[in-house]
Amino acid sequence: MNYRSAALYKLSTSATSCLWPVDEGTQLLVSDYSGQHSQATHEVYSFLITTVATLQAWLPLRDQFRALWLPDGRRLSFKQLREPVRRRAFPHFLELAGRLRANLISIMIDNRIGSFVQGGPLALAEALDDCFTPDMSEGSIEKVYRLALFVALLQAGLRKEDQPSLWISDHDETLDSFERRERFGRLATYLTFGLTGWTHATEQNFTTTEAESLPRWAEDVAAIPDIAAGACAQLSSALPLFMGVQTWTIPMTNGLSLDWRARIFGDWLSAPHGVLRHVLLRLAPNANGEIQASAQRFLRRPLIFDQSV
Repeated sequence: MNYRSAALYKLSTSATSCLWPVDEGTQLLVSDYSGQHSQATHEVYSFLITTVATLQAWLPLRDQFRALWLPDGRRLSFKQLREPVRRRAFPHFLELAGRLRANLISIMIDNRIGSFVQGGPLALAEALDDCFTPDMSEGSIEKVYRLALFVALLQAGLRKEDQPSLWISDHDETLDSFERRERFGRLATYLTFGLTGWTHATEQNFTTTEAESLPRWAEDVAAIPDIAAGACAQLSSALPLFMGVQTWTIPMTNGLSLDWRARIFGDWLSAPHGVLRHVLLRLAPNANGEIQASAQRFLRRPLIFDQSV
């Protein structure tokens, strides 16, 4: 695996090689999360962003994959990949995902950072009591705020004001009732309008992976950020951080002891074939204890290297 990093805000002159434009037609945003347990050292939020028109061109490939590898309709997720049928299908699913012209953006947060909110989550819930239910714990408030902030940042950077969009989220406790979803939508709206200055934004439709009305393709599309979040969480201790220079390229050594699912994921991202683009944003304390951000992406190997193996 080769890995490349550069702060996203420094890449404006080469943005076409970093992220695909997704601001024409209906935008599709699909998200999943990892590291929401007491033993985790990092949280990871992964978002797949494409357009409905692009997705429609990809669906026949998805049907072919299903017929060959998962004809019984079973679902894919990072946690389920140890099951033999899913394990055999995994690299072929990644090949399928790689043929989707989309952006996969993962945000990894070191747990040493603590709360994003000055004064803590309870202070935020008190200030914005129309966005949080009274029974929510500090951890749930923090997660809701982070998720709403990341959705707002992606919307501000990748969506037009008059562009319709559909967001499909993993179903968890932060969005497990109508009231919580309504309050979350209000918070995301506040943040989006605050970041963009929009005044008449087109409505964003929202659903979760548990909705009965979801089309059949939604589970496979949602599996992409699910796998990304799980793999990045596993890779957190192996990936480089704060190299001391603005941009850099280094090889990932084969001697690292990695979860096999994460290694296959990393090898796939650095393979010479595929159009899906992945960027990893990391937030962590540096050597001086100061919170610092970096942006990283896997670099695809030249095709000649792949042929020589």
